[in-house]
Amino acid sequence: MVLAESCTAVIINYQTPGLVAEAFRSLRKFYPGLPLLIVDNGSQDDSRGVIASLSADTDQLVHTLFNSSNIHHGPAMDLAARSVMTPFVLFLDSDCSVRKAGFVEQMIGLASESPGNYAVGKRIYMDKRGFDVPEHPGAIPYIRPICMLIRRSHYLSLPPFRHHGAPCLENMREAAHRGLGLLDFPVADFILHEGRGTAGRYGYGLGWKGKLNHLFHKLGL
Repeated sequence: MVLAESCTAVIINYQTPGLVAEAFRSLRKFYPGLPLLIVDNGSQDDSRGVIASLSADTDQLVHTLFNSSNIHHGPAMDLAARSVMTPFVLFLDSDCSVRKAGFVEQMIGLASESPGNYAVGKRIYMDKRGFDVPEHPGAIPYIRPICMLIRRSHYLSLPPFRHHGAPCLENMREAAHRGLGLLDFPVADFILHEGRGTAGRYGYGLGWKGKLNHLFHKLGL
């Protein structure tokens, strides 16, 4: 399978133009022929100009979507997954830098080992509220969307990514319930993740719902 025909990379940006530029350049350094979609989530800084200049210096493999307002990270991921047409979608956080090649091919290879495989990336486990827990019966397997490959056809049959601190939680809980593969991959061998690049600056925008969810988690509810 030709890489350019099988996978589209997606980077979501919200008011972190320096980060998205670094993520873009590091990915293009190792994968100049990989189709890429950059989604700007209604930024009010100079992100639009930075993204336009990045895409202007490349070929037709780079596309952009500019949202008029901040629909938040999970819904922007959902929009991207529904906008591209390749069998696989690779999500790369804007606060990531690619350090070496090989991970895209390996992730696609893992996903392609079985038609039931859905997502590939760093696998952890969460409780029903989206907080990390040790692996145990009943825990929800969760692929962190820091650097995550999904099979688009399965995604379209699952609950969409949502506005949440763990945007893929409901999606992956249903995927696990259906027996779809959520496969662990050593993302850190290839990707340097700054961590909380956008959320650390602007939060998750969850308001009272986020505080209530955290309280219920603390109470074990």
